[in-house]
Amino acid sequence: MPQNIAGQILTYNPSQGSAAFANGLDVLDGTAITATDYVEVVCGFKPKYVKWENLTDRVCGEFYEGMAANSCVKTAANGTRTLEVGGGNGGITLTNNGFRVVQNATLGLVLASRTCAWRVHA
Repeated sequence: MPQNIAGQILTYNPSQGSAAFANGLDVLDGTAITATDYVEVVCGFKPKYVKWENLTDRVCGEFYEGMAANSCVKTAANGTRTLEVGGGNGGITLTNNGFRVVQNATLGLVLASRTCAWRVHA
């Protein structure tokens, strides 16, 4: 899996006695995007909610616990919301210690030369 992350800032906000939170910023370089690849974020726990936002293009994907793997609710720059699923444009998949976001160009969450922010909680 090629990684096209030029820089990554990861911030943990653990709090004793409450849910775990983490957020970060990924600066993607100019490496060509391949639809079957993905960006993987390791936050140290399996999240119940993931929000990934392509800040450059103002496109957001959200994953809620219980959704199918490789899916998300996408919000386009114009405000249109769609349910994206694995058989179509794909989305977000949870891992045991983080999540993956598919690099599908039509989905538009991960594209070359973009800045993306993410937030998760358990």
